[in-house]
Amino acid sequence: MSDFITNALAAEKPAPAAVQSATEVPAELPPHLSADKMLLDNLMILGALFFIFYFILIRPQQKRLKFHQAMLKGLAKGNKVITSGGLIGTITKFEGNDIAIIEVAQGVKVRVAKSAITETVDDKNAGGESANDN
Repeated sequence: MSDFITNALAAEKPAPAAVQSATEVPAELPPHLSADKMLLDNLMILGALFFIFYFILIRPQQKRLKFHQAMLKGLAKGNKVITSGGLIGTITKFEGNDIAIIEVAQGVKVRVAKSAITETVDDKNAGGESANDN
């Protein structure tokens, strides 16, 4: 019976040559996986990701910022505007370079930072009457 056990254990052990060939690390990578090629592939992927982010995120945001700055420079007394807080009113005057006085209802004036004005409204698009005109 002990011969049977020793023969079974000997059959389970891999041959020393098989163990060495399985654990050997090749000295060089194959030519299609060279370090230079992998580096170039990684840089190309990073470059493609940068261009995707530029055209999808950065460039549109810059365009919106330029449009908003141009709109703020073009504000004048009498323009109907919408603020970032949702107030709709007419500019009655400016205090300095960064504050606008907006009349939101008859006799109700609000001081607003010019940067809080998000857009100007045409009287044609405003729907004629406001909700406060009773």
